[in-house]
Amino acid sequence: MSTASQRKYTVEEYLEREERAETKHEFYRGDIFAMTGASFRHVQIARNLTIALGGKLRGKPCQPLGSDLRLSVSSIGLYTYPDLSVVCGPVKLDSRSANTLTNPTLLIEILSPSTERYDRTTKFGFYRQITSLREYVLVSQHEARIEVFRRDGEDWRFADAVGLEALIELTSIECTLPLSDVYEGVELDPPVASSDDKF
Repeated sequence: MSTASQRKYTVEEYLEREERAETKHEFYRGDIFAMTGASFRHVQIARNLTIALGGKLRGKPCQPLGSDLRLSVSSIGLYTYPDLSVVCGPVKLDSRSANTLTNPTLLIEILSPSTERYDRTTKFGFYRQITSLREYVLVSQHEARIEVFRRDGEDWRFADAVGLEALIELTSIECTLPLSDVYEGVELDPPVASSDDKF
């Protein structure tokens, strides 16, 4: 989140402002936060994820939804825009806005230096309040690495995949995703040499 607004707003005021705004904003308990723009890599990865998941989910009762669709976590007063959402079964929208999802099965965030800490900690805590959510996915834009947090009763289990040859299992949507598809055409950072590689 960036700097908060100077006064408290109601949800209705936020939604009305957002309909007119040229940029996206998060809303949390009366505060409005401007969201930062995405890098070229971020846009490439988001496009690749949408294409890959769209193909994998064709014919299944699940659909990927892009970052223009807002998400509501009503139990804590949060409105935000995940990079990608997947819903399985009927889509449930917020009673106050037809453009706001309430029941994601899976949420994906593409990490950036300015938001990584927030995505890993505070936002993950917010997302865990969504009863329909089964998996939370973090995607690096600097190396071929995807991390998955899976709901297991009251706990969350961690799994990751590293390298362009790797596969990541998204069990909530019965999908196996090759990292090579996610990072196709993306110029990643060169690998950092380990101490063993140095003379």
